[in-house]
Amino acid sequence: MSNGIVNTEKTGCVQTSCPLLSVRNLTVKRKTKTLLDAVSFDVFRGEYLTIIGANGAGKSTLLKCLDNILTSWTGSILFEGQPVRQIAQRQLARRIAYVQQSVSGIFAFTVRQRVEMGRYPHLKPLSPISETDQQIVEEAMQSMNIIHLADRFIETLSGGEMQKVQLAAALAQQTDVLCLDEPTTYLDYKHQHEIGQWLRTFNQKQGKTIIEVTHDVNRAALDATHVIALSSGRIVFDGDPVLLMTQEHLRNIYGIDFQLTNHPVLPFKIVVTAI
Repeated sequence: MSNGIVNTEKTGCVQTSCPLLSVRNLTVKRKTKTLLDAVSFDVFRGEYLTIIGANGAGKSTLLKCLDNILTSWTGSILFEGQPVRQIAQRQLARRIAYVQQSVSGIFAFTVRQRVEMGRYPHLKPLSPISETDQQIVEEAMQSMNIIHLADRFIETLSGGEMQKVQLAAALAQQTDVLCLDEPTTYLDYKHQHEIGQWLRTFNQKQGKTIIEVTHDVNRAALDATHVIALSSGRIVFDGDPVLLMTQEHLRNIYGIDFQLTNHPVLPFKIVVTAI
């Protein structure tokens, strides 16, 4: 494991002394299997944290715990010093948006209706959406360049278009933190590039804290200011993305060797292929 050094130079972020999110001894067990085992780390405001690891390492489970979607955990999760279990879910949803890996059960809605759902933490039960809310929804769709899709039904969209809609709904939620579960998986290179650019913009120009689960080690190194790697539910790396890119660390995470090469512009290694 690294010394927990976090690189903030990529975004110009200035960490405060108090973490935005503080996780201590987070443990999740399901029957006889331990999904997360005494996981501890901090996330500071303005960071771009990527979470990597092999399938089944506990990445998605960790993300759901941070947003209190999954509640069957022990340990401690504090948001701005307050236990997340003491924060009403609607209030927490005003601070943390969660973009899940797959979507089901919403295909009867239009794109506009899906993005409007992002306003739910700010609305009273059964209250109609206001003009202010509608303006926020419009701006979110414009930010993701999907305004032309507003009246399309979700079921007619491509995977890349659907992911943009999901991100627009998260933007409409107007939170400080975006938690994303593999937002570019299964997308073509164009949509991967576009979504990667938008996430960097949200982080660097809008100051949003990004917590992203990804299988793309190169994206983790290039985009993040902080990387956590899980293996069998335990943290095996926590630190600067530049320090991640060694045979020793990657073998410890994935159990195989990688071919590495120098990045053509930036001063660190990138993965070419597994060997």
